[in-house]
Amino acid sequence: MSLYGCLRRCCRPFFCRFPALARLVPILLLIPVGAGAYEPLQQLPVERPSPRLQLADAGGGAGDVAAPAPGADGSAQPHAARSERALTVREAVGNNLSLMSHKTNYLLPLSYTRDLPRYGEVDGADAYRSAELEFQLSVQVPLWEGLLGEDSFVSLAYTNHSFWQAYTPSAPFRETIHEPELLMTWLSDWHLFGFQCVASQFGLNHQSNGRGGEFSRGWNRIYSRFIFERGDFYYSFKPWYRLPEDRVGDDNRDIESYLGHFELVGGYRGANYAASVMVRNNLRSDNRGAVELRWSFPLSQRVRGFVKYFNGYGETLLNYSDSVQTIGIGVELAQGF
Repeated sequence: MSLYGCLRRCCRPFFCRFPALARLVPILLLIPVGAGAYEPLQQLPVERPSPRLQLADAGGGAGDVAAPAPGADGSAQPHAARSERALTVREAVGNNLSLMSHKTNYLLPLSYTRDLPRYGEVDGADAYRSAELEFQLSVQVPLWEGLLGEDSFVSLAYTNHSFWQAYTPSAPFRETIHEPELLMTWLSDWHLFGFQCVASQFGLNHQSNGRGGEFSRGWNRIYSRFIFERGDFYYSFKPWYRLPEDRVGDDNRDIESYLGHFELVGGYRGANYAASVMVRNNLRSDNRGAVELRWSFPLSQRVRGFVKYFNGYGETLLNYSDSVQTIGIGVELAQGF
């Protein structure tokens, strides 16, 4: 008996009362009324990458390497790593109208900060509350491919990280951090300690909260970043150097004492869930830094749950010298590169 027949027998009283629905069900289920069973769907053709961006099947492990594609003269051409990150970025670079996710994009309707810093409150406005809404939107636009080799590209990135006091009557934004970047990326396949370096980056970064006067915070850095993978596991190392500023105009002279000089991230990206830990430290005797834990898991085919815990300095720029603990729950919109 077909699925439609089973539904009609079980729901006979309902269909007798609403006969029009009985005729709509086969259409909604895409089942012909006279069919006794489902017909197998034809397999849709898979669009292959262009030869210029040819990669092996991304279903293999991240440590596998694609076989070189033969050139016109029969010689082997440089190959690229069979990495999901590399595949994604190559497809985006090959599309002139594409936007790539730069850092993780997420929305946390509930973000709770223990002992929320009060500096920055406006006199006469509603007092800040520990519970707020937090979100991060981060995109990257490829600008120039092949500047320093076949597997290199220049891109422009922008990240907006906001803390919104959405549950107060006036609902102000407690802090919005703007972070534009200009960066160069090289896709690679060299190995270190059993992990494959799938990408190396060098960038120029500006980070500020867009405010003036005593609430102004900002700094400029040059950085490098190396991303390593082995199977579903990965880690990245991102050291930076702060560009000197005039002491008169420097709003945060000691920010390096709290945010340090590097960021180390390690994690796991599986088929069902992903987890990561981020560590920053100033490598000084006062031992200031931060730890961030993230966990994402599927809620549906398109939506992933997201949990983030932060402990340390530098979650916001305005209060970078205050150590805070924050936990947030929401959804992940897109994984970062």
